[in-house]
Amino acid sequence: MAEQRFAFAWDRPVLAGASTHVSLFAGGTDPLNIVASGHGADDATALTDLLTTLRARDESAEVIEYVSEARRALTDDSAHSRLAGASMK
Repeated sequence: MAEQRFAFAWDRPVLAGASTHVSLFAGGTDPLNIVASGHGADDATALTDLLTTLRARDESAEVIEYVSEARRALTDDSAHSRLAGASMK
């Protein structure tokens, strides 16, 4: 069985109004090799914040695509992706 390339660790708030925190690990979570973290009001905004951090750090296309796919799956952002792609042509 192949080792998972990336993994998320979530810290979801119990208290109302607290932020969701997500960390991205390379090579799984053992040993801990954190790439970056993000936070926000919910899972989608935490992933968006994580993507912003990854892009600002000029991380690899592979890691950015991994997080982008997770965000798309969470938000069903396919319509937005098609519109963004069409505007680039």
